[in-house]
Amino acid sequence: MFTRCLKYLRQFIITRRVSNKEIGNPSSNNLFDNKSYIKFTRLKALRMNDNIRGVPGNKFSRNYKLAREVSEAQTNSTKVAGSSSIDNNNNHHNTSLSHEEKSPYAKFRGSKALYVTDFASLAWCEMQQHYALMVGGKKETKAMKAGSKIHNELELQVHDIITIPTKTKEDLWGIKLYNVIVGLESLDFNHKTRELPIFGFVSDLFVFGIIDQVGMKKREGEWTISDTKTRVRPSLPDQKKILPSVKYQLMLYKKLFDTLIQGAIDDEIIYQRLCLNPDLEFSSELANIIKRFRNFDNGEEKGFQPNLRNLMKIVVNNFGKFRKSSNTLEVNYKYQKDGSDIGSLYFEYDENQITNYLTKSAKYWKGDRTPDGVPIEEAWKCQICEFADDCEWRLNKIKELSQTKRALAEITNAGRK
Repeated sequence: MFTRCLKYLRQFIITRRVSNKEIGNPSSNNLFDNKSYIKFTRLKALRMNDNIRGVPGNKFSRNYKLAREVSEAQTNSTKVAGSSSIDNNNNHHNTSLSHEEKSPYAKFRGSKALYVTDFASLAWCEMQQHYALMVGGKKETKAMKAGSKIHNELELQVHDIITIPTKTKEDLWGIKLYNVIVGLESLDFNHKTRELPIFGFVSDLFVFGIIDQVGMKKREGEWTISDTKTRVRPSLPDQKKILPSVKYQLMLYKKLFDTLIQGAIDDEIIYQRLCLNPDLEFSSELANIIKRFRNFDNGEEKGFQPNLRNLMKIVVNNFGKFRKSSNTLEVNYKYQKDGSDIGSLYFEYDENQITNYLTKSAKYWKGDRTPDGVPIEEAWKCQICEFADDCEWRLNKIKELSQTKRALAEITNAGRK
């Protein structure tokens, strides 16, 4: 059955055979150095937005001030509503509803999909992430622009990309699933893929992400999950300087990847959570590509229908042919100036560490706790934070420090008397 699925799938996916010379040495980082390989074509939606985008500087301050004013107005409104409902017989129900409305998951993600970066970014500073969510993203920097450019260049070495219009949210998620299939096909044929979409659940929260790279090292013979970072200096950082946010990001990628390989995913819950109709046929542009499946017999009905339910079946079947990924995770560094390869650092997956971190992070997203600032030894981060001047946590810490100094001064003066 699965063999038949792949037979028709390969008729449908747009591919072309290329050489290493054309793609600019895809075998860096000791990945496969085949003389030639199949270059697959990914789809890109005109309305697709998978990550928090950078906010241009001229719009940043206006967005931030407006978000703060709206947030304060909502908080005051909630307090008034809460006090007026004390004598209401449905007080318990109102309190629960208010809690759901205030949760970051509901407020910033519409109680639908979170992203891997939504969890990983909290490891840098929860307050910074919270403020970034309020304004729709962090201020776009030159480093961010350079990083995006390098990532795009790396992807084009492995995949071609075509853009198609979308008309429904089912189209958007259909493109994501299509790109999963393309990525896994590239992994099967070339033993390497980039920008692989991944998804799953963390504490009942649906999570979506895109893995920078999955490939097989010759010597280990295992799938290695890798994330690409850029550096201003053409040298590797110290091993101890791999940021916790980077480690958690890669560990969550592995957790989601391995869970899909095990087939432990309930697609019906996904459709419900995202308010998707899995049986709705895709719009003509996307459907015309997928209709090359028309001779595919899924065992239940003749003729492959281009919808989410049938694409999901292929995604699950495709994942089932792979082994679990390596416990060794890779951080590959590129020189920001020209995109050249600097080298890689590695660390080991820690199940207990990532589980504890995700449990804590999920409590923030569900509104069960407020965001925390950085520990005192990491206060240097405030010096490079765009929200420092208005950060309530930082201002409170400064106030506490001033009060402590004043109290110590009073005690010292009293002792001298």
